[in-house]
Amino acid sequence: MADKVRSLQEVVASIPDGANLTFGGFAAYFTPLALVRELIRQGKRELEMTSVAECWVADYLAGAGRIRRVRFSNFMFEGLGRCQNFARGVERGEIEVEDYSHFAITSRLVAAGLGVPFLPIKPMAGTDLMRTRGFEAEKARPFACPFTGEPVLLVPAARPDVAVLHVARADRDGNSQLFGYTAVVEEQARAAQRVIVTTEEVVEDTVIRAQPELTVLPSFLVDAVVEVPFGAHPTGMYRYYDPHFEFMRDYYAASRDPAAFRAHLEEWVLGPADHWAYLRKVGLRRLLALRSDPGLGIARMHARTAT
Repeated sequence: MADKVRSLQEVVASIPDGANLTFGGFAAYFTPLALVRELIRQGKRELEMTSVAECWVADYLAGAGRIRRVRFSNFMFEGLGRCQNFARGVERGEIEVEDYSHFAITSRLVAAGLGVPFLPIKPMAGTDLMRTRGFEAEKARPFACPFTGEPVLLVPAARPDVAVLHVARADRDGNSQLFGYTAVVEEQARAAQRVIVTTEEVVEDTVIRAQPELTVLPSFLVDAVVEVPFGAHPTGMYRYYDPHFEFMRDYYAASRDPAAFRAHLEEWVLGPADHWAYLRKVGLRRLLALRSDPGLGIARMHARTAT
């Protein structure tokens, strides 16, 4: 069994400027934001993203001026609105974009994972997504099925340099587990040249083997494992902690104004020396209030609100 556990600083240092990255996370859960903050601290720049709705990542990196190209589907903050930093970057011509449907961009990742050059799809045909073109030489190609003559679109495989995925727990060999929904993390991992997993906790392989049905990423897909408790904060991790909605609202208010967002970066990203300093700044009391009830999978406070 290989020991793939690395430090956050080490894995981020291994990501070159200009890398094409894909990140896990969907809506307000399991986004690898500890690694994103370290990317900003280390000054990584000119990054590309191949993204399936990773709005938190895109908005943080856009606000810090670290991304130049994005192929994506639907960036928005659930319950808050559009990604202000990202939108400003696009409107100013600082970020090039290629806009896809969820199914189309996922199909590009699936094609890469299968080792085929393209996949046929139906969604997106006849829409403004095909009429609006970005930076890619060929976004998709209309094609007639050779068996039925039915019109389809061919989308090319997308092969990111690195997939960065946050999971609930992993062993030292990289076998990684998630509770609840998993979005498209397996497709992202299979498509990427290299996979970095950040995790709430590193556990013994016996823990993983006890519930093999939860293993979303087997060890052979994973190159490095980084233990970062609360590594998705302010997004949540089901069965570990809820999204930090107060922090999210404060972030979104700051993101509406470039000067206010710069102050946020200085206070919450560039100011803390590392992830542990960030957690100390958030505060133990606030973090513990987010912790999930083991039986419910969410915090008791939010469970009472829901009922």
